[in-house]
Amino acid sequence: MTPILGAGAVGACPLCWIGSASFLTYIGLGAVIPIWRWIVLTMLGLSIVGFALDYRSHQTMYPLILLVLGGTLLYLGRYTFGGAGFTGWQIWVPGAIFVIIAVVYNKRQFSKPSHYPHAHI
Repeated sequence: MTPILGAGAVGACPLCWIGSASFLTYIGLGAVIPIWRWIVLTMLGLSIVGFALDYRSHQTMYPLILLVLGGTLLYLGRYTFGGAGFTGWQIWVPGAIFVIIAVVYNKRQFSKPSHYPHAHI
């Protein structure tokens, strides 16, 4: 299974909540802003499921660990220690970096050559 499910869900998780709130208001979806926290949790949950399915293919746990760590830091930095503006950036920026590294590392696991010899006919 390709890492598209996990990477796509992480990519949907906003790195800049001010910009996403402004964008949602601009396109007429301002009512979504109060439930954005739950949307973010859902997207992070989907990414964890995607990475867990990817783990079954490449048997490397590090991308999943990096994703969980990064997603936790993103969430805590924004919703627990953060607030309006860029407060909490000291926590969510490293989380965003971990998530990006997890996505790239997970993707690279699928470009490695297989250790199984191919049957020649």
